[in-house]
Amino acid sequence: MPKIFRMLEFKDATIKVGERVLVERLSLIAKDGELTCVTGPEGSGKTTLLRTLMGFLPVNEGFVSVDGELLTIHSAHAFRKMMVYLPQQMQLLAHQLREPEPLEPEAEEYVVWNGVLPSVTKQVAPEPLNAEEIMMLAEKTLSEANDKSIVIADEPTSLLSPELTMRMIQLLRQQAEMGKTVLVASRKPQVVDYADKVIRLETR
Repeated sequence: MPKIFRMLEFKDATIKVGERVLVERLSLIAKDGELTCVTGPEGSGKTTLLRTLMGFLPVNEGFVSVDGELLTIHSAHAFRKMMVYLPQQMQLLAHQLREPEPLEPEAEEYVVWNGVLPSVTKQVAPEPLNAEEIMMLAEKTLSEANDKSIVIADEPTSLLSPELTMRMIQLLRQQAEMGKTVLVASRKPQVVDYADKVIRLETR
């Protein structure tokens, strides 16, 4: 049996937004070759967890590491080069279906990395996509990220039918079978059932 290397670890991690504790003393290890699902009710901290993993929110206690190296908001830039991200609002990546436009010179990495990143500030969202367009974007984004060893997906099936949900699950499992670490935030039972590992968060 091939050795599985640990890739992502949250160790006794507490994450706050303002004074509100969204994640408290969480420990998890997501391994190469596995699909790990973080689930829980709305407001339980699933997206917060993903933002922290990408280095846009600090942990207040404990730590986050990638491949045994400490991840902080200062070191995250290097780690993000290993990651590909599927946002909950896939229409934010819709520019990938069109001819690319040059980035504004003053554009910040925060809003242009991988097309767009989750933001704590309100932004005007593009027009919604239909379910087939969502799948097309997910497939295109992942096919162009073969060099990325970590896949992060935030509620990737929330607008999909059961049939397309299964297609998305198969797409994410293919990424895991390629030896990547796949971390998915989802409340959908279908996704939870097909995950190799499930981490359940509770609303605080």
